[in-house]
Amino acid sequence: MKTRTTLYDLLGLPPTATEADIHAAQLRLVRHYQSGPHGMDQVDADNQIKVVKEACWILSDPGRRAAYDASLAPTQPELPPGLDVPAGVLPVDLPPPRVFKPRSPLRTMLTVIGGLLAVAVGIQIFMSIFALRQMSPVDNGAMNAAQARAAAAERRQMYGDLTDDEIARQATEERRRREAYQQAEAERRAEYERREAERRHEMALAERKQYADQVTNSVERAEEEARRKAEWERQQKEARDRAEEAREQARLEQRLARERARLGMGSSY
Repeated sequence: MKTRTTLYDLLGLPPTATEADIHAAQLRLVRHYQSGPHGMDQVDADNQIKVVKEACWILSDPGRRAAYDASLAPTQPELPPGLDVPAGVLPVDLPPPRVFKPRSPLRTMLTVIGGLLAVAVGIQIFMSIFALRQMSPVDNGAMNAAQARAAAAERRQMYGDLTDDEIARQATEERRRREAYQQAEAERRAEYERREAERRHEMALAERKQYADQVTNSVERAEEEARRKAEWERQQKEARDRAEEAREQARLEQRLARERARLGMGSSY
């Protein structure tokens, strides 16, 4: 398997190199390929300088470098603490749940009864005040009895024939249902927020990977273009050298032919 050459390898730096190290490596390599003993053709040296500058351009910017580093090793999506997803199962991005708040029939009934009771109590208070003004102190017993009857009627209207224990149990059950509903609502909100966080994280990872792939493809295309250009120029140079050798060979053969002709003419005398 062919080992992948990274931009850090091109600059001769470790992945932990600082920005100052990257710029220093660029200056060093550019000077080396411009005037150092690199043993390369000028075309190859110029192409290598272009590759070095491209690598420095990518690694010297924090955003481009982070995207390129992310492309070097595959990244697994991070999950919130406490979430255990089985192997091979990917999180599914679901739409936000629609929250319904059904009203309890008992609550509706109590609301209606409460309104009616408020009207009834107002009427009772008015009638009690009016009767109090009309009664003498001797009629206090009758007034207390009327108040007791009114309270009993109010209780029957609200709770029917339920006993005090049954009323307490009913209130406790209603409070338990309300607390369970509130807890379920809190869990649904937490699940929705968790899924939203996962979706945003996956989108950010996809964007960084796409940018890193674009940068990698750009560098690979630049290297391939530099290699093709260098190969084409090398072939052109070899063709020129062969043509020059052929011309030199032709000149040599012509000179030899003239020498043979001259020697042949001399021997005829």
